[in-house]
Amino acid sequence: MLGLLTLPIVLLRFAFYAFKGLVDALGGRNRLRSEFSVLIDAPRETVWQLCVADHLVLDGPPPMEIHTEILPDNPDLQLTRIFVSGQLQSQHVSRTIERDEANGIFRALFIEHALSNPPEDGRDVETGFMVASASAGTKLTMHSELTVRDFRDRINYPFAPRQMAYQIKYQCEKAVGTYNQPAILANQGWLFSAVALLSFCYLFGWKEGLLLAIVIVLHEFGHALAMLMSGVGIRGIYLIPFFGGAVVPRTAYRTAGRLGFIALMGPAFSLIPTLVVFAMFRSTGGIELRKATEMFAVINIANLLPLYPLDGGQILNALAGSVSQRAALVGGWIGILAGLGLAVYLQSFLIGIPFLLFALQRYLAGGKTMELEPLSVAGGIALTLASIATFVLYVVIIGVGRTVRF
Repeated sequence: MLGLLTLPIVLLRFAFYAFKGLVDALGGRNRLRSEFSVLIDAPRETVWQLCVADHLVLDGPPPMEIHTEILPDNPDLQLTRIFVSGQLQSQHVSRTIERDEANGIFRALFIEHALSNPPEDGRDVETGFMVASASAGTKLTMHSELTVRDFRDRINYPFAPRQMAYQIKYQCEKAVGTYNQPAILANQGWLFSAVALLSFCYLFGWKEGLLLAIVIVLHEFGHALAMLMSGVGIRGIYLIPFFGGAVVPRTAYRTAGRLGFIALMGPAFSLIPTLVVFAMFRSTGGIELRKATEMFAVINIANLLPLYPLDGGQILNALAGSVSQRAALVGGWIGILAGLGLAVYLQSFLIGIPFLLFALQRYLAGGKTMELEPLSVAGGIALTLASIATFVLYVVIIGVGRTVRF
């Protein structure tokens, strides 16, 4: 989570890579090599073993899991699956072309294969790393080389070695106890959530800012409860500065039913505290309780709007994705563009930033969506009716609350 505080730097780096990619494209340079080195305060053997592990777990951000297995029909080939925040991001088939533990060198070549997703399409990718002892620990150098397939490659691949190197550094130093302890605590989300709370108080004042944080935490607790109930598990609940909150899943959703249930449970669970506060308002007439009721209702109504990546957009993704992946992709883009349009209409820079970031993420991902087991017709109808009922209940609460007179 601490790394998310460097988001402005990441965006500037993205702009630099986009500009450099444009220059390279205009100059006809299509074979690219990206390399990045980092010094790790851990023994060389620790770094090497982590880098070549068949199952690698990286805390992030974002949290990643990398699974590598030998293909049963060809022992010279390995299938590697990469999960980001619990969701399958990509998988590729590769052949090891050099593995020299004595000299700390590993290189692999991606190959065309039916299991590769996205397909290689002639990119001719080579990746690898070199581990070398240094005076203050171990020097890890990651590299990636490829023939460009499209403009996304010019942006994505310079990022990859840098991001992977820093995540491996954190994981190795955490394992041997040399990573800065305050930074470890901050990386668990406490500092990020504290900054978020301060941002809410800055925007709305300390009372409303604190109330907003409570509303968001209860809302995210609903998502977390659904993740635990469905076996997905959670890594943590975090507040996000100027925007809201998020729950990071531990494993993949795998089914559209889980995605829809988890998305709906944020607003649905929040009905409980909303109704409690509403009942207290009806019995006392306190104006502060009325404001609290409206904040609970408005936040959850907004989240039920069919705008990706809000809860309503995720529910729409589950429903549309059960029809076709193309429908989910189109629906997601419509939601993102609608969110950007809303930000322009309201002249809100803060609303626009998250939708802009998700648009960028979708572009760099090449338009891929989560491949989930589809909902049944009955499951789709139940999810739709439950979502509509939850939305209507919040509207009724607001309407009744505004008609109460004391």
